[in-house]
Amino acid sequence: MLFALNVYLVHDLFAVEHTQYMGSIEGAYISLAHQLARHWDLSWWPLWYAGIPYQNTYPPLLHWIDAIVAKLAHVSAAHAYHAVTAFFYCLGPVTLFWMAYRLSALLWPSFTGALLYSLFSPSTLLIASVRLALGGVCRPRRLQALVEYGEGPHVASLALLPVAIVVLDLALAKRRPALYVLAGVAMAAVALTNWLGAFSLAAAMVAYIFSRRSGELKRVLLACTALGAFAYALAAPWIPPSTLGNVRINAQRIGGPFPMTAKHLLYAAVILAVMILLWLFFEWTSQPAYLRFLALFAFLMAAPPLADAWWEVYLVPQPDRYHLQMEMALCLLAALAIAPAVERLGRSPRFAIILLLAVCCFLQTKHYRRAARWWARPLDIHTTSEYKTAHWIDQNLNGQRVFVPGSDYFWLNAFTDAPQLAGGFDQGITNQLLPAVGYQLFSGEGTNKEGELAVLWLKAFGVHAVGVSGPRSTEIYKPTRNWKKYEGLLPVLFRDGDDVLYRVLPDSASLAHVLRPEAVLTRPPRSVLDMGWATTYVAAIQNAGLPRVEMHWINRHHAVLAADLRKNQLLSVQVTYHPGWRARVDRAERRIMRDPIGLLLIDPECEGRCTVDLEYGNDAEMLAARIASWTALAAAIVWVITSLLRRNRAPSVRY
Repeated sequence: MLFALNVYLVHDLFAVEHTQYMGSIEGAYISLAHQLARHWDLSWWPLWYAGIPYQNTYPPLLHWIDAIVAKLAHVSAAHAYHAVTAFFYCLGPVTLFWMAYRLSALLWPSFTGALLYSLFSPSTLLIASVRLALGGVCRPRRLQALVEYGEGPHVASLALLPVAIVVLDLALAKRRPALYVLAGVAMAAVALTNWLGAFSLAAAMVAYIFSRRSGELKRVLLACTALGAFAYALAAPWIPPSTLGNVRINAQRIGGPFPMTAKHLLYAAVILAVMILLWLFFEWTSQPAYLRFLALFAFLMAAPPLADAWWEVYLVPQPDRYHLQMEMALCLLAALAIAPAVERLGRSPRFAIILLLAVCCFLQTKHYRRAARWWARPLDIHTTSEYKTAHWIDQNLNGQRVFVPGSDYFWLNAFTDAPQLAGGFDQGITNQLLPAVGYQLFSGEGTNKEGELAVLWLKAFGVHAVGVSGPRSTEIYKPTRNWKKYEGLLPVLFRDGDDVLYRVLPDSASLAHVLRPEAVLTRPPRSVLDMGWATTYVAAIQNAGLPRVEMHWINRHHAVLAADLRKNQLLSVQVTYHPGWRARVDRAERRIMRDPIGLLLIDPECEGRCTVDLEYGNDAEMLAARIASWTALAAAIVWVITSLLRRNRAPSVRY
């Protein structure tokens, strides 16, 4: 019933390819799925930020599912994305009901809580900005987040999180190895779907531990800790420590700033103190475990968005986004908390409550269906700036790197394989100079030569074409403050109204350059406004007196460089440095260094015609992560098989 109700509400999404919301981050997710459906290369991702490791693009599970659906159903990645995320949207109330019923064994209260979650958004009552964005309290926030804001992975993780708690509870109750392994797999699936989902799962596990009585605490704590470690080991190749570190650093400025300061230790202490007080209160009043869990989970999930909305206190980066988890917990808590009081009422009051609930659900169904139909309106993608710009780039630039504005860079790789200096998930950036460069390219602040400085940085990072969007463009954000700063400075490649692409480098320009050893800069720029430094850097890599480097990509993580070199000359490659890169000349390893702006610098140690194999593979961290993942999986399988064999060999007892 719950699944059917939600399918009725959002069935348009199963059939739509593109919606009206081109400013949505879903363009980045569709790009990931589109590329995977065509190039299943899970090592290096050359299309964003001058290249990043694939694991830094985004937790990959949803995009893998989208790509597989696109391939098997012979539909576009955009269509597959909307169908898959609509399925998870409909599944969310079902798994929430399953979790509530498993924990409480109360059928109708669990169903009522999941029904509330399907048809009501408590955040509209608690957060003014949410109510304002929706235009009232009777509209679906979770659906708005999915369609208008593009929160597909977030919504998918909300559907998977209750499954992880259900299997965790089953494993702890039945103590069977197979269930423990399934619990770890379910937890890993949440973490591999969405970062916010992973944090929320950790909060749910803390709430689950604190919901136990004193006699159970130690066993449950140890089991949850072991399962968390097992789940992370399984997921480690896709969320290794370096990726977690990049996300931690970058998240503090995305949509923020949200700096983590010493004051956050005080916030953490307050939250821990409240958790302990709640646990003591629950022990004193002998509350059932399911109410303990829901109250604690609701507190942990409500604290970030409400502290942000009410007091402008940022407990975590992007705290406002956790209101969807808050809604999930509050709907169940409300239904299950009042269930005993409703049970004590007579038949007539109970019938009146059911009738009132049915009328409210009917009215809300009409509101939600109307909103869903509006949000799922299809769009002719060929009329958009994002498609037109990407199509021209695809047809004319032959895979050369570009820098395009705003929503154009979200969607670029949904339509073309062109690499870009921007990208779809800023939390995954590994080169910490790029955010400052991107800001300077858009804002032009701090200099009266913003066009000239911008061109220098574009050349430094190997960008062949730069795009701008003017006031009449359909590009959503129009981030370039002075959108005419390249006029007269760079030749125009493409113009469609106020959408313009300019030539930065000639077609013949390579991403690899010969450098004289004395021209190598050893110190980084003082800032992105250091025009003298940028001029010197660009002059060194564009020295016309040095031989040209031929660079040919064999696949997305392997390139071959060829040039006529003299003794001690180096190769500068405008690809992001990472310890996983290896350079070989005649199968002999050569040294790779990070240059002052975070790009590759190779010492080929050869003279004459020199060929360098440049390949990205496992560094020590990724090798350890893969070993840990496969070892954990193998150990789990052996444990399950061994336990089954022991059970089968156990003698049966006849009475």
